Amino acid sequence: MNRGSVDAVRSEELKKPGRLAGLLAGGLGPAALFLGAYFLLSVAVRLALPNALTLDEAEQALFSQYWLAGYGPQPPFYNWVQNAFVSVTGISLFSLTLPKFLMLLLCYVFFGMAARELHTRPGFAALAMLSLLTLPQLSYMPQQDLTHTVAVLMATALFLYGLFRTLVRADWQGYLIVGVAIGIGTISKYNFALLPAATIIAVFCDREWRPRLFDPRILATAIVSLVIVLPHALWLLGHLDLATSGTIGKMVEANIPHGAVRIVRALGSLMLACVAFGALTVVIFAVAFKREFRQSLKAGDRWTRLLGLMMAVGLLGVVLVILFTGTTKITERWLDPYLLPLPLYLLLKLERAGVDTTSHLRRFVPVFAVIMLVTLVPLAGKTLTGGLTGGYTRINYPFASVAEALKAEGRPVVIIAAGMNLAGNMRLQFPDVPVINSEQPIAGFPAPNAVKGPVLAIWTDEGSASGSPPIDLSSIETLGLTPTPAKSLSRPYYYGDGKIQLNLGYLWLR
Repeated sequence: MNRGSVDAVRSEELKKPGRLAGLLAGGLGPAALFLGAYFLLSVAVRLALPNALTLDEAEQALFSQYWLAGYGPQPPFYNWVQNAFVSVTGISLFSLTLPKFLMLLLCYVFFGMAARELHTRPGFAALAMLSLLTLPQLSYMPQQDLTHTVAVLMATALFLYGLFRTLVRADWQGYLIVGVAIGIGTISKYNFALLPAATIIAVFCDREWRPRLFDPRILATAIVSLVIVLPHALWLLGHLDLATSGTIGKMVEANIPHGAVRIVRALGSLMLACVAFGALTVVIFAVAFKREFRQSLKAGDRWTRLLGLMMAVGLLGVVLVILFTGTTKITERWLDPYLLPLPLYLLLKLERAGVDTTSHLRRFVPVFAVIMLVTLVPLAGKTLTGGLTGGYTRINYPFASVAEALKAEGRPVVIIAAGMNLAGNMRLQFPDVPVINSEQPIAGFPAPNAVKGPVLAIWTDEGSASGSPPIDLSSIETLGLTPTPAKSLSRPYYYGDGKIQLNLGYLWLR
């Protein structure tokens, strides 16, 4: 048998689907079940770790005590969803974990639905859906500590589905879905607003699609999105500094020169962020398709042009942000709404180059399985090996044993904690007790007539030589309560070496 015959046989063997690949080729349903099992396992892994919270989890735990139109630098959509879960199930590690992975699953499903609008083969939609696993922002990072970012990813995938449906069918449902997605995305992360703007430009550049922008039904898109955004928009008018300071602060490094040096540094940061976001996806596709991938770079049609323009204009918008806001640092998380279509863009280019991408699904299944396994390991690994490496995570903090010691002294009516992480963890450990973050108290919470004492004030003890407790107690000064002498409380980290301990200071006001 000659070399050409051998290659042909190998090619045919690769195209024969394995059992799992054959199941996934059935379309969105099997792929969604496969991913659902992965996310259920993700929830189980998180619940198996100690009952202490990461920073984002602690924020959600604390804010779940009240419904507000705005909570600070981040828009409120994820908080509202989280509060709905807590209202039904109560505060627990489970109720703090479940919403994130449900939204993440919906992101994958909506992305698959978007792909199905462009290609009727079930296997193509499933492959597009599962290819999101190759993006670290959709696989690795959510396993660590994300909330609002997951919400904006879900909204972006829903937006793509609504957009493609509108361009393919131009029905009412498509326009309404786009409106819902714009509303949710805008109150998930402010940077989402660049995506609809980039899309308008990209659609306008296509002569046949341009009339979609002037269809009267686009008013439904505007009305639906406005209704969703309006409560937070009204709040934003009076809290613009609070809402923007945190985001801009994260994007501006200290002691960086101004002028051309700052711009060059920021543009370099943007390029690195683009590489961090999509390099793994490009490498996996290049290895899987080899020469066909190189050939596909020159192929395309109106759909690839649309997605390419959307991504390019979105990134151009980020460049404008760099030029006009003093930004020096762009992370890949900031690019989520603009680069999420990348796997679908690459798959479409391969299809337009004559490649039957679904016949290669078998090649991808082991890659997807490895990514799923690998992404589950780091958080648990860092937590369980903290005593060996000395690299403790917030999940190693012994808040459950701290709470046991405090409960032995009495039951507080209110807890005042210094800092978001400590306050959120106190909320989890004392689910029926209102908790105040002394660094960001909420006016009117809790109701003054409900606070009579005793009040527990607690802070992280960093060995300060100051004689007064390093915590702001002004939120309860009007109650006339008398503080007891400050005490210290130390407990070893979970899975620690027994030597390094969490040191807290606390006092009671009675």
